[in-house]
Amino acid sequence: MNEKKPIRACPVCQNNALVELLHSQNFVLPEDHPLPAKYDVVACKNCGFVYADTPADQGTYDKYYAKMSKYEMDYSCANSSLYLDRVAWIIPFIHDQSGSVIDIGCGNGQLLLELKKRGLSDLTGLDPSERCVLDLKRNGIKGIKSSIFSITEIKQFDCAILSGVLEHIFDVSRIMETMTRLIKCRGLLFVFVPDASRYLDFDSVPFDYFNVEHINHFEETSLVNLGLQHGFHTMGLLKTTISLSHTMQPVVFCVYENGGGPAVKWRASSRNCVSEYIERTRKKTGENQNIKRLIETKEEIIVWGAGNYTSRLLANSGLGKCNIVMIVDNDRHKQGTAISGKTVFPPTAICENKKMAAILVVASVFSDEIVAEIRRMGLDNKIILLNCDNGKIS
Repeated sequence: MNEKKPIRACPVCQNNALVELLHSQNFVLPEDHPLPAKYDVVACKNCGFVYADTPADQGTYDKYYAKMSKYEMDYSCANSSLYLDRVAWIIPFIHDQSGSVIDIGCGNGQLLLELKKRGLSDLTGLDPSERCVLDLKRNGIKGIKSSIFSITEIKQFDCAILSGVLEHIFDVSRIMETMTRLIKCRGLLFVFVPDASRYLDFDSVPFDYFNVEHINHFEETSLVNLGLQHGFHTMGLLKTTISLSHTMQPVVFCVYENGGGPAVKWRASSRNCVSEYIERTRKKTGENQNIKRLIETKEEIIVWGAGNYTSRLLANSGLGKCNIVMIVDNDRHKQGTAISGKTVFPPTAICENKKMAAILVVASVFSDEIVAEIRRMGLDNKIILLNCDNGKIS
């Protein structure tokens, strides 16, 4: 067993003694990117929780999310099960529709909009992105531009929601302590996170769950432990899946009541599940055949996608040896940055520069949508899908 002294204390039990080293994850990131290009994935030897031992701090992550909000993108569907299933699960726990609800890290506000459709009216969204808060207000929902860690003098709420948030938070203990003050006694806290116990069954691309943003790997046992540590009693758990484009991803829904007791026992479920995921992924992960072919042929390619998947491939595969003539991405936050010495352009630059090279689509989720966009742009470039066996779309 490889052990190390962690940089970061366990987010669940705050243990900062030796941890078990499970995996080291590397990225090649755009120049001036605020987050680390490397971290270790470790398991707490006290409670078994798995997390990224990252050298960044909460302030660094706050600045990153304030500037790099992905919810300004257009690929996600407002009516997808990503929101509808969560709302359907929330509603039965809320017995008073006039009760106050705050969505922490609300993004584009789609979850709050769905709750509004179901009759809830006292709704508030909190997000560090000014664009997201403006979108909320345009839809008639109260919005607060702030990090949960810098918010001051706010009323208590009957319910709070952390939807796709806890996996991103460096200081988990601090946010849970904030929740104890933000939520009324016997109020409810709804949490939705990726389910680390089922990573192995839903791994669409290698190590997709280890990206620069997802630094905590929860499953039901660690969620129960986390709640108990901070006086939250677990009232319900649901292991389910969400649909993102053509992929399915495992999630676990949890609802707490503010007012439980202290933790009495730790279990290592998260450690065991994630360790197996890492081991099996390593065994089945070889050099991608499409990348291998592109290295051999030296064919010019345009890489469409400058996100986590590309960052991992540039650091851990032969993608950097390919003849890349351009990198493009729809995310305006990435445009103008440089990754591996190459500037990231908007997709329109392909037309403007009359680039006829093959387009390598590097996307773990929205590859179908990207292909459709390429064709709508009138481009007849050859398209290569990284995860297709033959790799080509005519």
